[in-house]
Amino acid sequence: MDHTAMHEANALLGNPKNSAVLEMSFQGPKLLFHQPLQIALAGATMEIRLNGKKIKPLNLISVEKNETLQFGNVLNGKRTYLAVEGGFQSETVLGSQSQYEGVTKYATLRKNEILHTAGSTQNQKSKNLIMEVAKSFKNLIPVYKGPDYALLSEKEIKRLTSELFTISVQNSRMAYVLEEKLTPHEASLWTGPVMPGTVQYTPNGSLIILMRDAQTTGGYPRILQLSDEGINCLAQKSTRDPFQFELVEI
Repeated sequence: MDHTAMHEANALLGNPKNSAVLEMSFQGPKLLFHQPLQIALAGATMEIRLNGKKIKPLNLISVEKNETLQFGNVLNGKRTYLAVEGGFQSETVLGSQSQYEGVTKYATLRKNEILHTAGSTQNQKSKNLIMEVAKSFKNLIPVYKGPDYALLSEKEIKRLTSELFTISVQNSRMAYVLEEKLTPHEASLWTGPVMPGTVQYTPNGSLIILMRDAQTTGGYPRILQLSDEGINCLAQKSTRDPFQFELVEI
């Protein structure tokens, strides 16, 4: 989940930054609008068709009643966020409007589902703002030293900060497992707290990067910690996408 893109989409419409948005991964839906509305897009760039006619990727789009907006394949990045004026009005569970399997009734949108919004605020905004490639698409991922960074040898530190890493097929909103491995180790640790962005170093040398839906505790050495910007950058990458860790000071 790319929080920066979500907040940018809401900011374009003057919404509170945590207003509910629609997350679209790799490909988007076809939407029929029942009222005039302005929407905002941020994150990955997608193909867009308004009433079947291809239009340029825009930050802000004004849609009239009975018009259809269809999103095609993603052109760069992984996740696109769609915000509407006032935000989507969806079920709130434990203070969150996110949909999640086992927590909310549905985890994803269904065909012919009606999405309720706060309605048009009649703001007059330009239709011609071209979407820019966001910082999220850069290949340098900012990281801090983790609590167990001292367990690393000089050789492993050099590898971590100079080599390219790629995301394996084992990736989800909970964690990304990397293709490349470090040297196996036998470090034994008590279970300790982890958080989104924690980089775990498993005994067989695998690296696991915890993402937004991460667990809260873990028993592997926590060698690095992604910054919030780093998590957003990684959220826009997919299987076999390369990147490099950039060690930064707190």
